[in-house]
Amino acid sequence: MRTSFSNRRSAAAFTLVEMLTVVGIISLLIALVTPTLLDVVRSTRLSSAGDALVNRISLAQQSAVSMSAEVEMRFYRYADTTADRPEDRSFYAYQVVQTLPNGLEKPLSDPYFMESGVIVSAQEQLSPLLQTTVPQAETVNGNYLFTPPGSASGGDVEYASLRFYPDGGMRVLTEAAVDNQDAEEVANAFTIPAFDLSFLIIVESSESQKTEPPKNYYCIQIDSYTGRTRVYRP
Repeated sequence: MRTSFSNRRSAAAFTLVEMLTVVGIISLLIALVTPTLLDVVRSTRLSSAGDALVNRISLAQQSAVSMSAEVEMRFYRYADTTADRPEDRSFYAYQVVQTLPNGLEKPLSDPYFMESGVIVSAQEQLSPLLQTTVPQAETVNGNYLFTPPGSASGGDVEYASLRFYPDGGMRVLTEAAVDNQDAEEVANAFTIPAFDLSFLIIVESSESQKTEPPKNYYCIQIDSYTGRTRVYRP
């Protein structure tokens, strides 16, 4: 009986060759599946950042209509010393700001920061809406509406601006602002962009220097007359 039991137990065990074969198959499957999983994670991260930005753009437009006021969507460009590419001056954050009749500015939202490893491209070919930037000015009390993380100060920040109007339309800042602008000069600084140039693209920060759309991106196009957004993905 002892011999029979020992034989059955030996027959139920795995041999070394069988175990190595199973480990090899598992390793091969992991090697094949990992790139696909990474692509899915990267795509999901871009989608999340893009969807959040579309929602904020809608907030800016709806605020302009409901308040019967001019509301800006500001995109802040600076060198983020805490980012994975601290030497790049990229668009890492954005904010909804109301322009008051007396020329003062009132934030309608806290700054929204792009997810880690994701930026709005600053390249002209990829984000023609954001090609005119102006230095951030101090507020009346000597502070800044936006202060970047890390060692940079508010004075190191430039911003591009999309301005929404009570009729729901949108214009883009295309002339650098100057001090002591009168109402006509301010109005002329914002113009209606051509529809085929009315877009911006979200990319991974590792693709910040590319002038052609990368393999994975999130494109947002804005109709200047209605303020509606359209999303394009590869």
